[in-house]
Amino acid sequence: MPAWEDVSPYTEQQRARAHRFSWTNLLIVLNLAGFVVTGFLNKSNPDLLQRLVFDKEFAIDRWHLWQFVTYSFVQPTHWTYIPWLVLGIYVLYTIGNELEAEIGSARYLTIYFACAAYGALTHASLQYLGPIIAPGTYYPATPGSPPGSPFGPAATLCAPVLGVTWTAAFAWPRRPILFFFFLPMRLRAAVLGVGIFWLGFSVWLDGLGASIGALIAAAAISAIEPRINRSFERAVLRRERDQFLEEVDVRRRTDSILDKITREGMASLSRSERRTLKLASRILNRGKDHPHD
Repeated sequence: MPAWEDVSPYTEQQRARAHRFSWTNLLIVLNLAGFVVTGFLNKSNPDLLQRLVFDKEFAIDRWHLWQFVTYSFVQPTHWTYIPWLVLGIYVLYTIGNELEAEIGSARYLTIYFACAAYGALTHASLQYLGPIIAPGTYYPATPGSPPGSPFGPAATLCAPVLGVTWTAAFAWPRRPILFFFFLPMRLRAAVLGVGIFWLGFSVWLDGLGASIGALIAAAAISAIEPRINRSFERAVLRRERDQFLEEVDVRRRTDSILDKITREGMASLSRSERRTLKLASRILNRGKDHPHD
């Protein structure tokens, strides 16, 4: 009887990709580096650290737009956060790598950073509406400044991790995985279970807004991506049809030119007929240099 991991038709693909470069692994390294850098800056340069986390006071009001990206790499250094950092890295390593391999690096990075950005926007909305919807303890926007919002600056990789995992779960809900390398589960069930705990944990880290924004972004992506894929497929079909019609027309014109060469020789060709022969050579040899494309 095959093992659980052998049931999946993607197992061999994953093994073949194990030693290839992936952007997911680079993102994992950056998040681990962020954990170290955060601990260092927290003691030595808190002002610089404040420029990296997301706070609507800086990111939107003062146009520090890089915070829409950098905040996701700023990891809290409290010891209680370490298990969640490990879980996030594990999820990226397994589900993130598989998603990247399936949809390509460009689309994967777009989803990763889009979820981080939409998460930041949602957190900013909570900060703006905070005094109305959740009056209480206020976080000052800057040291010595007047109280601002009951929601502090957002940090951590909550948003991109949830966005990536939910995007995969929406795409392949019944795909079998080995959760933590030993527990057989369906992908949707695993993501749902982890997501509930992760959302609860994000409340403690001021990451609830970012997490909710990432889930909304993942749901939106799952809704519009099939339409985008169909648009790409139709574009490919139109391009292939046009190339076929162009090739048929060039072959027809080339046949008459070759007949003329047979009767009267190359010197009899006009300039336009010579251009047609060059065009035919280029079109008919198209793809021969890259036979596997």
